[in-house]
Amino acid sequence: MKTRTVEKESQLIGKRLAEIERKIGRYVKALGQGKLSVGRLELEIGVLEKDRESLQLQRDEFERKINESSVRDYNAELLRLTLRDFRTAFTVLTPPEQSEALQYVLKSLTIHPQKLALEIFKLEEFHPSSQNRKEWLPGLESN
Repeated sequence: MKTRTVEKESQLIGKRLAEIERKIGRYVKALGQGKLSVGRLELEIGVLEKDRESLQLQRDEFERKINESSVRDYNAELLRLTLRDFRTAFTVLTPPEQSEALQYVLKSLTIHPQKLALEIFKLEEFHPSSQNRKEWLPGLESN
């Protein structure tokens, strides 16, 4: 389900929840004015409470999906920026340094029949101008 669709559904549920709250308020007001019996109030509010619980569960699920999507989008952007930084730093290294650098960049590599899953480290210290490069790439004393 696309994020916009999920957001719209969540907003619709929010409106329906607000309407339930207004109805409950009207029933309570009617009880206070003597226009509604306690038994009828309990019945009507019981139905509305069940609806509210159901809608709240749906809304919570939509909010979870929205949050997951945001995290995925953020991670994709972070990966894109990290790989761009890596490309810049990697091209200025010598071939032996490039070989060793790849060992420090890849946190894990998992091969599936239909895909390749790479987990990489964040690369701020990898850039040649970084003061932390010695710690990141031990054995490379240059730069």
